[in-house]
Amino acid sequence: MSAATKRGVRSFAGWVAVIVLFFLGGWWALRGRVDADDGSWGRVERGALVVGIETSGTLKAAESVFLTPPQVSRMWNFKLTFIAPEGIEVAAGTPVLRFDSSDLERRLLELTAESEQAAKQLEKLRTDVAKRAADHRLRVAEAEARRRKLALQVAVPEEVSKAKDLAAARIDLQLVERELAYLADKRALEERASQEEISSLEEQRARATARVHELRQDIAKLSVVSPRAGTVIYVSSRDGSKKKVGDSAWRGSQILEIPDLTRMLADGEVDEADVGKLELGQRVTLRLDAHPEVEYEGKVRRIGRTVQRRSAKSRIKIVRIEIELSETDVERMRPGMRFQGSVEIERRDDVLLLPSGAVEMTAHGPVVYRRAGFGVESVSPRLGLRGGGGVEVLSGLDEGDEVRLLLVGMTR
Repeated sequence: MSAATKRGVRSFAGWVAVIVLFFLGGWWALRGRVDADDGSWGRVERGALVVGIETSGTLKAAESVFLTPPQVSRMWNFKLTFIAPEGIEVAAGTPVLRFDSSDLERRLLELTAESEQAAKQLEKLRTDVAKRAADHRLRVAEAEARRRKLALQVAVPEEVSKAKDLAAARIDLQLVERELAYLADKRALEERASQEEISSLEEQRARATARVHELRQDIAKLSVVSPRAGTVIYVSSRDGSKKKVGDSAWRGSQILEIPDLTRMLADGEVDEADVGKLELGQRVTLRLDAHPEVEYEGKVRRIGRTVQRRSAKSRIKIVRIEIELSETDVERMRPGMRFQGSVEIERRDDVLLLPSGAVEMTAHGPVVYRRAGFGVESVSPRLGLRGGGGVEVLSGLDEGDEVRLLLVGMTR
């Protein structure tokens, strides 16, 4: 091969090497930029590993007043004509519920008329009794006058008066005395009958008056006021619906809640399979769906004794728990707000942790892709507990190692 040919071959090989190095360098630079820019790398660090049980539920007030239809005699079903808007702040004594009173008002008019009628009848009866008493006194006075006159006639000696006149006077005197006795008996009977009739009318009027007073109180009860200052919360029924104007409500059914917003609790639920891991006093962390940026703490205050379905349409079985919050955020927390949280069942401090999103499960075990020099190498670490977005590293990785996150955004 000639010298010129050799020089050409070397020149060509050099150019090929330059081109290959150029593309390799560009590929590594591009890869480095992607790795640096897409945020898909995590780090192995030391920290606390928290193993928890997922829980979710709603907030409730530790102390709350529930408003129901009032206790009204002979009334069981109530129709809403007014309900205060949900979420407004009310002072004690503010009307928040009103129910239809048309039936009671109609009955009130009837009983008022009955009371007035009984009063008129009573007044007329007393007038009649007084008139009859006056007539009786007049008849008695006339009979007494006749008796006195006849008594004088009878008292005249026989030798002075004619026998015939004397006999007639004696007969008339007996008749007058019988009339007086009859008038006395008649008066006694009339007084007894009048008194019974008066008592009956007085009782009728008293019953009607008392019922009128009771109805007026019942009508007043149909306007329900808030017994305390607070926020109006509508109570949901089992199907999730809330009462509105025009709806009916049975006596005793809860319609509104006026909670004390200064102290809140959380009603949560956990899967039936995790109940055995629960204990009173376990630490709970939770975030409100409405304010996920803030984390709150609490502890398990009560564990339900029964297993129940999550809802009528769900087959998932759960146990309910009550969580006592460490603090109440009066600015953000409201009854009925949903939350997502975790009950801490185990905690290990100062352990080596790997972001759970960096672990790929294969047939041969877990694999992690670690940054190494100018490339990425696969590592098969030995892992321990998993929890809180992290996995315990027992061996195979060192603190500070950078690992690729297979699920971007999943970090501890």
